[in-house]
Amino acid sequence: MNNLNDMIDIAPHEFKKICEKYISTNKIVLQHKESLLLNGDVLDKTYFDKEIFDLIITSPPYNVDIKYNSHKDDLSYEEYLNFSEKWMSNCFYWTKSQGRLCLNIPLDKNKGGQKSVGADLTKLA
Repeated sequence: MNNLNDMIDIAPHEFKKICEKYISTNKIVLQHKESLLLNGDVLDKTYFDKEIFDLIITSPPYNVDIKYNSHKDDLSYEEYLNFSEKWMSNCFYWTKSQGRLCLNIPLDKNKGGQKSVGADLTKLA
C-alpha cells in the first residue's frame, strides 16, 4: 500500500446504500466525501449491521466516577470488565474482517485501587 487511498476499498454504491440506510435514523452526525461519523449505542448489538465499519475509534468511560448523563462510571472492577467485554464484543461484530479498533484508555488507574486497565482490556480484546 502506497498511500491512504489504497487502504480504503468501498464501492460508491455500497457507500450510497449505507448513507440511505442511516440518514433516516438520525445516526449520522457528519458526512464528508466517503466518510461518515455515526452515533450509536455501543451496548445494543442490533444498532448497526454486522461487519459494516472499517474503523471504530472510541474512548470508553474510564470507571473513575465521572458524572456522565448516560453511564454509571463507578462500577466494581468486575462489573467494569463485564461492561467492557460487552461493548468490545459488539465492536468486533460491527467491524469488517480487516477493520481496526482504536481504543483510548488509561494504562492504569488508582481510584478505587490500582488496576491495570490497559492490560486487562487488551486481554479482553
